[in-house]
Amino acid sequence: MRKAPAGWYADAPGSGSERWYDGAAWTDRTRERRARDDVGPWRRVVVLGSVVVLVVAAPLLLAVLG
Repeated sequence: MRKAPAGWYADAPGSGSERWYDGAAWTDRTRERRARDDVGPWRRVVVLGSVVVLVVAAPLLLAVLG
């Protein structure tokens, strides 16, 4: 079984805080949950994919309807 990497994880539901996991055990360190500015690479993939679809679909749609 793989262990989760060390990092900040959501604490108890509704607490609005995060708790530090050191890679082996939960610690007593907590902090307020931060808003996520970076949602990772998937946001870029979705945005780029949407742009590609629009760029390809627009001329095709105009050709069919035009």
